[in-house]
Amino acid sequence: MAFIRIGLSVLLMCALAPGALRAQQPTVTVSVERHQQPGHLDRSKLHLLKHQQFSERSSRVASQYRLPNDTIPESYVLELSSNVHAEDFSYDGSVAIRVRVLQTTRSIVLHSLYSKLVKVEVRNANQLNIPISTVEEDPALETLTIRTDHELQRGIYQLTILFENTLRDDFGGFYRTSYNSGNEVRYSAVTQFQPVDARTAFPCYDEPGIRATFTISITSGVGTKVYSNMPIKSTTITGNGLKQTRFHTTPSMPTYLVAFAITDNFASTRLSLRGPPSSINMELIAPPTVTDTAQTYGLDLGGQIIRTVEQYFNQSYDLPKLDQLAVPDFYFAAMENWGLVIYEERYLLYDELTSTNRDKENVIATVVHEFVHQFLGNLLTPHWWSDLSLSEGFATFYEYYLSSMVEPSIRFKEKFTVEALQPALLFDCDINVRPISYSVETRTDIERMFDIISYQKGGSIFRMFHYALGELTFVKGIRRYISVNKGRSVTPDILFESLQVAASEDAVLPLSLDVGTIMRPWIFQSGYPVVTVTLSNGELTFMQEHFLYRGSVVTSDRTWWIPITYHVHQSVGTVQSQQFWMPQGTSQVSLEQGDLMDGFIVVNPQQTGYYRVNYDENLWIRLIAKLSSDPSIVSPISRGQLLDDCFKLYYSGRVGSNIIYSLLTYAENEIDAIPWTVAFANDNLGVLQGALVVERMAFEAFSRFVTGLTANVFNAVGFDALPSDEHETQQLRSAVIEWSCRSGSSECRTEALARMLNDLNGLTPLPMYLKYSVYCGGATIASPDVLQTLWASLQSVNDYGQRLNVIEALACSESEQFLDDFLDSVFTNPIAGEWANILRAVYQKSAAGYEAYNRWIARNALQIVQR
Repeated sequence: MAFIRIGLSVLLMCALAPGALRAQQPTVTVSVERHQQPGHLDRSKLHLLKHQQFSERSSRVASQYRLPNDTIPESYVLELSSNVHAEDFSYDGSVAIRVRVLQTTRSIVLHSLYSKLVKVEVRNANQLNIPISTVEEDPALETLTIRTDHELQRGIYQLTILFENTLRDDFGGFYRTSYNSGNEVRYSAVTQFQPVDARTAFPCYDEPGIRATFTISITSGVGTKVYSNMPIKSTTITGNGLKQTRFHTTPSMPTYLVAFAITDNFASTRLSLRGPPSSINMELIAPPTVTDTAQTYGLDLGGQIIRTVEQYFNQSYDLPKLDQLAVPDFYFAAMENWGLVIYEERYLLYDELTSTNRDKENVIATVVHEFVHQFLGNLLTPHWWSDLSLSEGFATFYEYYLSSMVEPSIRFKEKFTVEALQPALLFDCDINVRPISYSVETRTDIERMFDIISYQKGGSIFRMFHYALGELTFVKGIRRYISVNKGRSVTPDILFESLQVAASEDAVLPLSLDVGTIMRPWIFQSGYPVVTVTLSNGELTFMQEHFLYRGSVVTSDRTWWIPITYHVHQSVGTVQSQQFWMPQGTSQVSLEQGDLMDGFIVVNPQQTGYYRVNYDENLWIRLIAKLSSDPSIVSPISRGQLLDDCFKLYYSGRVGSNIIYSLLTYAENEIDAIPWTVAFANDNLGVLQGALVVERMAFEAFSRFVTGLTANVFNAVGFDALPSDEHETQQLRSAVIEWSCRSGSSECRTEALARMLNDLNGLTPLPMYLKYSVYCGGATIASPDVLQTLWASLQSVNDYGQRLNVIEALACSESEQFLDDFLDSVFTNPIAGEWANILRAVYQKSAAGYEAYNRWIARNALQIVQR
């Protein structure tokens, strides 16, 4: 396999980390297309991630995007009137802002976009009108500047703005969403303000570090129900089929957490939690199609989770209510609005009769994520979007860590390494990727901060220090961080201070070290190290270097403070655990190590550290030999880590093909879901498979290898669920069936085709979690007529995810006739952008698909060029 080395390295760098070959390029990042993967990252769909480039830096221009600090809001009184129930998507509003002038000025500057201003008025503390000279709107900066005839002195003023606006249709700001109620189409109005879309709904100071209270009133149809952050204070019938709903005043909070919704005929159910630690009323609101089971599950789960989070942080939830609203259309999986969390419905509503185990995971983890935000994000808010990880990084870590407490039967803690840490390592090896803390100013750049670096890398760094400082010390520091800073905006230095107090009290760091010193390189510096371990003459040597692919034209001397943990497995069965800090600025540390005899060493066990590990050949061979005889000798997390690291070390030229081949062969005896999820990922075995489709003989040899590799686990999981199955077996079974069938297992293909036909004919419906993999397996040997039937069924499918699954399954076909017809369909496909999904799926699935793609190029070259 050595001849593949150069091609694989280039493929990995160009396809998965495209900036690695380009020095001195603009800063880049990698983010998720939310309509494709709104929940946890799927390692089989990393090709759907998108690479984005930040704007070039210009301090002169950038400063214009921040509001001046001479005025701040103290409170808002916001009144809106909407007839969305009558399919009238315009709305009227007024906002009265109590403004404090901090220093003498002749202007009040705030944000506004899309609102048509009807009237603007400024009054002083005595309610005397202040003459206004000009009202200036700047759509580029999204600001509204109100200039007065004379200077405004320090003190309190009231700014009142009457405006008109329209509900958006793009899932941002104050937008409309439709749903079916029986045979009738109805409309509701919902908000999604994070990060910078409150300004598109009403004029406001739309920055995360600016907090104020909000008193909200909404006029809507008498048959509607209206929700906001706080409980309803009063409801008044106003005439003409309308009512006004007034809400209690919120605590001080940033604009992006303001939320309101107008619903029509939604179902709801309620729960009351009584203190201690707090008394909370909870309501779950969902479209009328929701089942009673899904409502009950979501409501009870919410009650359990808020208590778990309160107890863990030793902090009560202090708002009187915490509602959960499910809507049909939402850009993110969910949004943590204080007191009114809004979800895309599949991330709140779980019914065991119709949902998969993966659906259950996503619901639990999403609710935990949003409820963690009620403290880390809402009670404490990042001072600016540059430090979004102080909100999203923590929520990502704790959504796994605390979910494991909520549902111990699901291996959430182990899944973190597969779904968060390893994908972050994959994309963080580009020299041009941004660090966790990164200065941004414009709307576009702010939106790009919602990426793998803020979420997955941020969560991985906080997880690393959770274990490096010790779990008890870290949570002590986090509890202090919350209690001391609640109601404030925070920075990384404020976090470091709280963790330092806990670290000092517990004496977990050497006196010469402090938390800020060891954490700053990980927060303010991009990338991560690879630690290479060698054993020679009774001495263990640890060397660190910045992990970059060897084809990069740049070099890096970046180093980090690395918490090194390693286990020495002695031949007699004992395990010694060792720890030390490898200093920043130090490339090598040597330690005395006695004779290992037949033992071996595992560095970074449980993959708690955010770095890769390489070993000298002797240490690799020792480790692989033990794994081959008994995989359980190290944990499933560590087995997955070894696979993931070894693949990337091979692709980057740091280990030989003999090492990766030997390590893979251990998997013949592997039946655990965690290592197999790592192995099957499209950045591991998927890269090899994708690279080899260009050469049929090599592809067929690889397929035979995979067939042998998966034979044991295929026999273990089969096609049918067993009562004894672990939660993770569903996903493992689906992946094993796909890989076994695609690699050529005749047993798998025959059974998959039979089950696919029974499902198509309505005889024996497939469970949802198996549908794609069985259809893919069946498609490999299905006749063109059967495939045409499946293809025709696509015309009645509207959901993007379902359409993509059907396309991916059809692309598993090895029928030349069908693949030719399928590829030719891209010229007449009416769905925007779907042609790319068809081409990519066919090209990547098999050598037959690659050859079909080449035929398509050849016979349609002129038409392709003309398009």
